[in-house]
Amino acid sequence: MNEPLRVAIVGCGAVAHVYYAPALAALEHDGTATVVAAFDPDTGTASAFCSRLDRARAVSSLDAVIAAHPDVVVIASSPRYHAEQTVAAVSGGCDVFCEKPLAIDRAQGENMVAAAATAGRRVFVGLVRRQFPATRAIHRLVRSGALGDIRSVECFEGGPFAWPVRSTEYFRPVAGNGGVLQDIGTHCLDLLVWWLGAPTSLSYADDAMGGVEANCSIDLAFGSAQVKVRLSRDWARPNRYVLRGDRGWIAWNLENVDRLELGFDDEIVGDLTLEPALLPDAAPARGPVGPRIPFGFEGAFAAQLRALASGRTEVLVDAVEALPVLDVIDRCTAERSTMPMPWMVPDGAV
Repeated sequence: MNEPLRVAIVGCGAVAHVYYAPALAALEHDGTATVVAAFDPDTGTASAFCSRLDRARAVSSLDAVIAAHPDVVVIASSPRYHAEQTVAAVSGGCDVFCEKPLAIDRAQGENMVAAAATAGRRVFVGLVRRQFPATRAIHRLVRSGALGDIRSVECFEGGPFAWPVRSTEYFRPVAGNGGVLQDIGTHCLDLLVWWLGAPTSLSYADDAMGGVEANCSIDLAFGSAQVKVRLSRDWARPNRYVLRGDRGWIAWNLENVDRLELGFDDEIVGDLTLEPALLPDAAPARGPVGPRIPFGFEGAFAAQLRALASGRTEVLVDAVEALPVLDVIDRCTAERSTMPMPWMVPDGAV
């Protein structure tokens, strides 16, 4: 039996408490991993995180994390620290599992990749939606040409912001703090690039007005495919993706990580229920496949770490694969314009 994977975590805020703590506790329970250290500038937060695990201890610095000799360091801090902390971890002899986004821009992402190559270490990225059975099925169907040439894609997601942030610092427009584009947009745009390749053109608008954006719209072209993305942090949206090709269509609701709707030509196949397994060669079946097994974000987080522990790294997202979505976000930021907001009127106007 293999020794448990030695894991350390840097950043014990919301994502660590909501997703990584239960995932790591599950891996500790079955002997797959053991958490050896946790660091956060807020020592109380780090201690609270450790209290949910068997052997984890809070340490006072990133150097102390590396000194605990973990096999892998989970970077779950604010994105503006990802590059610095990842470079330190790989230089210290550790692999890294970095929460999305990999970095705040392409240049930092490339530095992380280069540092890992120099150190002979691996950096993986928590682009967790790529692990969903539904998104994997869409990838296979689109890339195989089963739907013909993709002509249009609509992505409309979001809802009232409810993430348990610890301070208003999260909303300050400083380097590395982003709004809905960096948050939901990283997931959405990564899926589009994974499914369709690099966009040939894009236009971007948001409502930032000097702060961080709560709403944005992105119009992209991927060759002949015209794509509309609408993201929001302040009003409930359908959370639905629809892809239409020459010969068929797919519709996917974000909450149904193991289900999608599919039709070919004039035939509606209906709902497909997909096996919740991290197997890149698992083909979707037509029609229901057994009872539905819940496989939400929590299960996908745990599955990523379990795949890392078992050496099944082919199902994970390598840092190099995460660079293209940083390109797209860089382009959005460079081409930012203000969204039409007809409810806003100049001072003094009636």
